[in-house]
Amino acid sequence: MQNLFSLTPTQKNTTNFITFKNYGVLSHRFTDEELAPVWKEVKEIEKDFSKHDSLKNNTNLAGNIEKEYKLVESNDHLEKLISPLVEYYDMYSAYNSSVKNCTSDKYKLKGSWVNFQKKHEFNPNHNHGGFMSFVIWMKIPYSIEKEKQNLSGINSNANIPGHFQFVYTSILGETMSHVVPVDANMENTIMVFPAKLMHTVYPFYTSDDYRISISGNFYFDVS
Repeated sequence: MQNLFSLTPTQKNTTNFITFKNYGVLSHRFTDEELAPVWKEVKEIEKDFSKHDSLKNNTNLAGNIEKEYKLVESNDHLEKLISPLVEYYDMYSAYNSSVKNCTSDKYKLKGSWVNFQKKHEFNPNHNHGGFMSFVIWMKIPYSIEKEKQNLSGINSNANIPGHFQFVYTSILGETMSHVVPVDANMENTIMVFPAKLMHTVYPFYTSDDYRISISGNFYFDVS
């Protein structure tokens, strides 16, 4: 039986599907050598948390995470490492033109920090200040396969422990999401995204080690 809703050959030749523009997320994997200066500072903080109390960053962040610390020694290195990716994103997506309110074409990393996330801790849905933001997954002490076997969510239709989630609206105003199954396979991976893009970090359950990630925000440099 012919599909009553199928297009005729003439209709197919005169019909176009128009895809609306939207912004995405840039993903890249660093080498161990590229992240070595960052790891050096992270390990120094982890060695003695109390010694670094002056760097605690909790009051500036949304995370329900006990141990969050500003990065000082490796911030400049991160800026040099990530700036080319921010520029590439800008060129690829034309996001710059939609948010830029200054004449500068230079970016400045104004603050980076490390999260030592423990079992059951989480980061609620939130966004950042600035122009572009990023997250680097340094150490993920679990596998998604094992996490999804946790009894609290095993029968759920949204079984996403340990996942990272972007939240945005469709052209119809509906809330949409893109879930990233972050586990040990994602170590050394960075995602660069518009600072105002809402995102969430769900808790994990199967490891007693820290889930270590780095984040920060780029601003237009008007100095």
